[in-house]
Amino acid sequence: MGCKIIIEDTNKMMDSKMNICIQGLKKFEEIKIILETNCFYNINAPMNWSENTFWQSEAIFLSDSNGIVSLEKSPSIGGDYTGIRSMGLFESLKAVTIVNKKHIGDLKHLPLNDVVSYKISVLSDEKLLAKTTFNRFYKKNNINHYDIQRDSWQGRVFYEESKNKKPAIIVLSGSDGGIEKAQNIAMMLSNHGFVTLAISYFGMNNQKSSLDRIPLENLEEALKYIQKLDFVNSTKIGIYGRSKGAEYSLLFLTKYDGIKCAVLNSPSDRVYEGLKGKRNSKHSSWTYGGKEISYKPFKIREFIMNMLTKKSSIDDSGVMDIENVTCPLLLITSIKDEIWDSYSASINIMKKAKSYEKSIVLTTELGHMNTISYLPNPRYKKYKTDKIYYEAILSWENTLSWFINYLKNI
Repeated sequence: MGCKIIIEDTNKMMDSKMNICIQGLKKFEEIKIILETNCFYNINAPMNWSENTFWQSEAIFLSDSNGIVSLEKSPSIGGDYTGIRSMGLFESLKAVTIVNKKHIGDLKHLPLNDVVSYKISVLSDEKLLAKTTFNRFYKKNNINHYDIQRDSWQGRVFYEESKNKKPAIIVLSGSDGGIEKAQNIAMMLSNHGFVTLAISYFGMNNQKSSLDRIPLENLEEALKYIQKLDFVNSTKIGIYGRSKGAEYSLLFLTKYDGIKCAVLNSPSDRVYEGLKGKRNSKHSSWTYGGKEISYKPFKIREFIMNMLTKKSSIDDSGVMDIENVTCPLLLITSIKDEIWDSYSASINIMKKAKSYEKSIVLTTELGHMNTISYLPNPRYKKYKTDKIYYEAILSWENTLSWFINYLKNI
């Protein structure tokens, strides 16, 4: 019997674990397995990296007495990771050839990027023994979508046809703008029985080009919109925000009711100064009732000192009225957040929020860029990957559990 690659992937979703099994090898044969893709939208990658960027990983294995290598049981003994990690090849993918792309500002021309195509090859002594291709997905086939265009926000709704009204989640990404990262997170959440609304609050055509004086009323309008959908349970709506999207979400929670629960990923406890391109805007990031929300200005010396001491300056500028937050609140934060001190901010939020249930998922290696399970994270390529990817799994599983518990089970 020749070498055979068996892909064991019942779910086929990007946030689910799978196994790759190689059969028909010689007993105790050393082999190299190479995973490649140039059809892959990676939420953790920079915005200007195209889905056609070429990613590759490899690992060395020793077959057992039956001539079998199984990634969920066989330890890698060399290559891009070592030890037993069934998803190690996926988590260890590296961008070999970066293909840049132009920003797409027109929502109707923005692709879903919901399919990822992989190629896997098995070699022994650099001789090809077998190869195959397979796909994984950000959303299930039965998830539909459509676009929304409003005066100052745009969105993409993901939903499954159903006779029953379903809970919904509003999804906001960070300071990159646009909707790409938010939509792929929204697709992942929709696979777990939620209607999801990914929102762009700046950076697309016909809306503000920079993160500067964005109306809080955008989220009020989005909430009212999703509450009126025939297939949504209007009493069970959550919100997910990461980075500046977490700041935006928390500010919304201090001013409005109607959100059943929230997950804030790498949050801040205050409003920070806005941006115009890569420069400070000298204005607030947000407005409410046509007026700028009080904010903390950016000061380069203070920023450098905070990075050196790993602590935030102690002042109350821009701190939100967190006491107004009452819904169940999950915070995902890191003691190694390289963008801002989300750790201290999370402690302050936990102390002040009046939520009847609140919890923190704390990471000690994985920093600010923390999205879904099993994605490579080029921002942290110098760190211990096993700990980073364990923390990514923990964070995403807690995110799903929080929404399932407070939007579906209660």
